[in-house]
Amino acid sequence: MLVKKISCFIFLMPFLFQNTTFGQQGISPQLKEFIQKAIQNNSDIKNSYLENQKTLLDKNSVSGKLLPHISAMGMYGYLNASGELDLPTKTLPILGLNLFEGAQKFNTSSQVGFAGVNATQVIFSGLQITNGKKALDEKYKAQQLMTEAGYEGLAQEVVQTFDQIMLLKEVDALIADSEKRLNKEHLKVVKAIENGLAIPYDRDKIKLAMLELESKKAESTNSRELLYFKLEELTKMPLDSLKTVSYPLELAIVDPVQPAVENRKEMQALASSQRAYEYVLKKEKGAKLPQIFAFGSAFYFNAFDTKFKFKDVPLAGDLNLSANHFQMAPGFAVGVGVKWDVFDGNQHRNNIKKANLDLVMNQNKWNDTRDKLMLLQRKTNSDYQLSMKKWRCMNSR
Repeated sequence: MLVKKISCFIFLMPFLFQNTTFGQQGISPQLKEFIQKAIQNNSDIKNSYLENQKTLLDKNSVSGKLLPHISAMGMYGYLNASGELDLPTKTLPILGLNLFEGAQKFNTSSQVGFAGVNATQVIFSGLQITNGKKALDEKYKAQQLMTEAGYEGLAQEVVQTFDQIMLLKEVDALIADSEKRLNKEHLKVVKAIENGLAIPYDRDKIKLAMLELESKKAESTNSRELLYFKLEELTKMPLDSLKTVSYPLELAIVDPVQPAVENRKEMQALASSQRAYEYVLKKEKGAKLPQIFAFGSAFYFNAFDTKFKFKDVPLAGDLNLSANHFQMAPGFAVGVGVKWDVFDGNQHRNNIKKANLDLVMNQNKWNDTRDKLMLLQRKTNSDYQLSMKKWRCMNSR
């Protein structure tokens, strides 16, 4: 009977090392610190948080497009040019002289100074800015949900690893108890063989069971070391602190009514992504509408030390003119403008097609994730039922 019980235990060993059905109910307070450390030191979660911040910056950038854009410019330069001027000929009524007869060639040089402040503000963007902001809002929600799913997954990994260590402690106690029982059984069988009440085969069966227990003891020790190494990597905490954790294992009772997979963080994130792609599609469609903007500017312009030289002017020959300065200050300009892309090389049409493809791809991903989660849910329930049967098997012997 003892050998049968040990055989059942040996059969269950691989299952016990890989499953934590018999774990703690809830998360004990002593594990919360290790979970927080694991979250703080996880590179994927750090990068997920940084991606969230980038999305917020993108959202602020889009919102900023509705604010006035103000720019200032200053310029100084020297102008030198040759040209030709042809004005309509005018005849003086008394003298009968023709003015501006024929084309007049000239040279000009001037120094130019310019300074100004310009402001523009979008009034209507074809709803591109509005839909862009909504798309980024949904993208941020999706990233937040995936980050929360990462928190839950990492916390579960830490708890399961500790549960496996606690389970190994129970395994070690069972191995020690089995060794004591085997040693006593071995002494009884040896005496029985000496008295002719047993055969050497009975002794060999006990020796085989003892060898298998030694093998499982070594396997348990190695598994414990690997689990502590895993926790060190996850939490970045010293081994001594990890070894102080100890709690009793309890039988986990699973609610037979499983929650809908649509309530999982991953599914909610994909749903938010779908809404984001829908807003992106609306944004791209709005690019075909005209954009209306307001503008205003204040400027100072001065062309000074300007010289003109007209060549071969009738009745005057070469004519040299000069101006001290030509100045406009202050100068103001305000108004409303409209921009409408009539043809953009099919870029608008291609962007709409890409947005539609993104929608279909995300929907396919949502369907695939739902199917996989439903399969995982059924597998988890099946594993739970199997573990309960094996647990009853071990306790009935």
